[in-house]
Amino acid sequence: MKRDDTSFIPERLDEQIEHPAEWLATSDQQLVEDLRNAHQAYERANTQSLRHVWDRLEQAKQQPRMYAVKTASNVSLRRKQAMQQELPSSASSQEGFKRTLSLIAAVIVVTLLAGSALLLFSTVSRNRTAHNNTVTGEPQATGTPVVNSSGIYITYPTDWSHIVLSKLDTQTHKPLWVYKDGPSEIGTPIIYGDVIYLDAMDEQTNQAHLIALNAQTGKEIWNIVLKPVSAEGDNGSSPSNMGVLTAPVVSDGQVYVMNRAGTVFSFEATTGKANWTYETGASALVKQYYTDTSGKKQLAGSTIYDGSTPVVTNGILYGALHNTYFAINAKAGKPIWSLNLAEQDQIFNGVQVIDGTIYTASYIASGHNTSMSLQSHVYAFRAKDGSQIWKYSTQKWVTDAPSISDGHVYFIERIPDMTDTSNGQSTLHALNLQGHENWHKDYNVDIAGSPTVGDGYVSVNMNTYDRTNGHILTHTLYVYDATGNKAWEKNVDASPITVLDGILYTQVGRQIIAFDIKSQKVQWSGQYGVDLVDKMGNHSGRVYLVIVVP
Repeated sequence: MKRDDTSFIPERLDEQIEHPAEWLATSDQQLVEDLRNAHQAYERANTQSLRHVWDRLEQAKQQPRMYAVKTASNVSLRRKQAMQQELPSSASSQEGFKRTLSLIAAVIVVTLLAGSALLLFSTVSRNRTAHNNTVTGEPQATGTPVVNSSGIYITYPTDWSHIVLSKLDTQTHKPLWVYKDGPSEIGTPIIYGDVIYLDAMDEQTNQAHLIALNAQTGKEIWNIVLKPVSAEGDNGSSPSNMGVLTAPVVSDGQVYVMNRAGTVFSFEATTGKANWTYETGASALVKQYYTDTSGKKQLAGSTIYDGSTPVVTNGILYGALHNTYFAINAKAGKPIWSLNLAEQDQIFNGVQVIDGTIYTASYIASGHNTSMSLQSHVYAFRAKDGSQIWKYSTQKWVTDAPSISDGHVYFIERIPDMTDTSNGQSTLHALNLQGHENWHKDYNVDIAGSPTVGDGYVSVNMNTYDRTNGHILTHTLYVYDATGNKAWEKNVDASPITVLDGILYTQVGRQIIAFDIKSQKVQWSGQYGVDLVDKMGNHSGRVYLVIVVP
């Protein structure tokens, strides 16, 4: 079977595993089905042997690997393993030989479909303020970059009001092109085949854009402009912009985005033609109330909690916004199920779907006071109906989606500085997939964001401060193995972004630094973007987003 055979469609990987290739003989289709059904019971025993099969196939084909871009700082590898079965005896040696070839072909089919479950990796969340607040949620996608899309994609500001997208060469790390003709606020690029899809916002008109670019040249293929959506502000304040889009997700020829008003949009990936819209009934704008001394209900304030990028798997789109999570048919935009958290003040911060399970977390909405509760939960739900499998509760905020890797659910529990400026605290947790804690690490500072995971490692960075003047005293980059043992630490001001092929990519300001994850050695570094200097002489230029496509 050739890697580029039309019967093997990467964006329909899960569907093809569930339904064996129709071009096989009936008996071989049954064999593939039997292998698929039996693989779970022998998963661990056959991992290494199937890895060898895949490696040999890769060597024989001498073709480049295929990856799927995820998300923002998590690295997740899904592998579905198949078991080998004894071939029944046959009446003649010729028939036995044919049956052997048939079995080998079937095993190769299953191995190619299962063993090539695509590596999912992503980005660092874009810092929007000097206090290192990050946008919650992890960009995810089901796209499949090809070799001519290889590169390092970054976004950065060129002035105080305009953000651009640039592509760097994977080998030389030099800029290849810059997309600077789009709207002022460039969002998260998602690379799918030869095309880059990204969300954007025109700050002058409050119009959201969904844009497709040629990954080779950076030129626009199409640019969709959506109508402005706003909500009334509190007590006469300016209206809230509800049209801001999530990062795109691409699957089976369609591009999906969701806005703050809870509308999910589907467009044709090649033309940008609108397919359907779906109203979730949820909103990113959450109003908080209190009861005054007279017993009257009063508005404490409103906060926008952006939803996470939807996730598409097996033809179903999953998403979450505020305290609502939902599943809809990705082709038709019809609802399958929609559920609300029992605790209405909880805010979802992202979803991931792995092997039929939805992993997500929530945290309590801000009460706009320093004595508020910081109750949070990490969940596992069944993808088929949204029912809860387990819930792990914390007494501090979990403001970013958990990272799933190596059979662990990683997340950071934190007391943000805004509620306890004298003593921020954070805990890095590692749960197993059953919701029980394997290990944790405590820190006496506030660490925002999600841990960066991949290749059997997890990484966070930590700064210590002089509490009297707010100056940073030390910077530390930590790297642990999956068991919680510290692999190494380095006194360097660098935020981990992603781990890919043994390289830990980090970023600080305008600089990108790539470390060998095992030896700690710097593989390369570079400075990008524009050096912005304010009236006080502060240098504010920075790289917002980094996505690596090998």
